[in-house]
Amino acid sequence: MIHWLLLSLDDCPSILGNTVPEWLGEQEQQRLSTLKVEKRRRDWLLGRWTAKQLVQSYLVETTGQTAPLAALRIGNDADGAPYVAVCGEWRITIDGHDGRLPVSLSISHSHGYAICALIASHEGDSAGVRGVRYALGCDIEFIEPREDNFVRGFFAAEEMAAVATVAGEQHAMLVTAIWSAKEAVLKALREGLRIDTRRIICRFQGFDAPQEWTPFEAVLDAELVTQFPGPLTDVRGSEGAIGWSCWWRVHERFVLTLAVREVR
Repeated sequence: MIHWLLLSLDDCPSILGNTVPEWLGEQEQQRLSTLKVEKRRRDWLLGRWTAKQLVQSYLVETTGQTAPLAALRIGNDADGAPYVAVCGEWRITIDGHDGRLPVSLSISHSHGYAICALIASHEGDSAGVRGVRYALGCDIEFIEPREDNFVRGFFAAEEMAAVATVAGEQHAMLVTAIWSAKEAVLKALREGLRIDTRRIICRFQGFDAPQEWTPFEAVLDAELVTQFPGPLTDVRGSEGAIGWSCWWRVHERFVLTLAVREVR
């Protein structure tokens, strides 16, 4: 099950002040001190606030325990992917490693909003054997017109053909949705923009703006399928296509996307 939370600066106005929030742990306070650009500082704080609120709620739901926000440290691995650890005197009875919780976590922010999503990183434990493991990516993007050279630079030929069939607001929404979908998939791969975005094709059925989570389709090229093995499917006859669990929805002027892959 995927847990997610969308918050804005209005939900935590203290972020706009110059004081260090009390809900940050010591290491997070040190990280904040290195952020000198106001927008970067504000986005980082909003992402951490949203992530901590989601993790705290998740722990109450799954363990019945409430950890203070300052005890929930949101860090980043070497590849940039976020993780959460319980610090200090608090001990949460979930099987983690060195205080880290066994969840896959993803954070994204745009224009004063942040989304965080998490999923238990494994399910189906039996007799000490791990079951299915998951990696998650989420993204939020503001819907706005983008230049043709943006589409040519980042979209595959099939995607360029799809956006060429719509105009106006639908064009802006579809371009935003495809870009956001690619970002979510790349986060689930834990690679980000180190991979050429044209090697991932994202397909959407219809161009209505869904107000609820709606599936979309993501297909990796054959080399990426080999590099990131997982459950294979035959998608529209595409040889070597890889199956993903992917969803999108529209919230006000934003596109939200989620992508989950099984890790083997």
